[in-house]
Amino acid sequence: MPTYFLLLLLLTGGWTQAEQQESPLDSICSPSAVSAPKVSPMAKKSIHYTNKALFLTYHHLADKESFITITPNKFKQHLQALKDNHYNVITIEDYACFHAHRKALPPNAVVITFDDGYRSFYEKAYPMLKQMGYPATNFVIVSDVDSDNPSLPFLTWPQIVEMKRDGFSFYSHTYDLHQKKRDEAGNLVPPLTNRIYLPKEQRLESEEEKRQRVGGDLLLGEALLRSKLHNQLSLLCFPLGEYNQAVIDDAKQLGFSLFLTTKEGINSGSSEEITRISAGMPYVSADILLKKLLQYDQK
Repeated sequence: MPTYFLLLLLLTGGWTQAEQQESPLDSICSPSAVSAPKVSPMAKKSIHYTNKALFLTYHHLADKESFITITPNKFKQHLQALKDNHYNVITIEDYACFHAHRKALPPNAVVITFDDGYRSFYEKAYPMLKQMGYPATNFVIVSDVDSDNPSLPFLTWPQIVEMKRDGFSFYSHTYDLHQKKRDEAGNLVPPLTNRIYLPKEQRLESEEEKRQRVGGDLLLGEALLRSKLHNQLSLLCFPLGEYNQAVIDDAKQLGFSLFLTTKEGINSGSSEEITRISAGMPYVSADILLKKLLQYDQK
């Protein structure tokens, strides 16, 4: 492991060698740690699919809708549609255990995810999810937690800790690789997968410099999440949906096990790349969401 990785771990109180050798799934997937999802008798009569899971993607809830923003009322209608149509909302940890062949899934399994870590998750989504008894996961841009942004505020650590105690989970959307950066030609590019221009040196960074920059970012974000929340799993949601095999390979070496994408599909546990259904867009009414889900029914 490069020296700067070791330095980051020491400074942030990150993983020890013993922790690296022990599988976090040993405790997460134990019967005492994760209860088996309950399946109602009515749900058994309306099975859409088995041994698979659909992931839903949301970002922000507000009264005025925009590209990745829907109203709280529309989100509530989505949750009710899931219940009325016998979908079983599970935790992302349940899916991780299924992926590792340590746990079965209920039929019609659905995982609810939010990206970016906006404060509306706490103020608007969290109360509705709790009322329905549904868990959810938020992939936060770690550097934005606690930051002041009057137009679009982000979550605070106290809010995240409170929700964590209620069974919600929070994982990495990188520490600070969400905003595009300039390349040598001045074009804005995703910094996770591209070399960026170094103004002070007046040159494009090397491939190794990019690798170290990305690795340092992922480790810093992960160390903060572990320090604040005592996370045992390391899951990564790709900013802007941009990634390549090299990024996955490097992240796996750092301990990440599952990778959330913007590709659409259903997940059978056979791949570490998770596909998701884009649900949090203004055109997605409850009826349209159901149509999106029903196309994955087993024929």
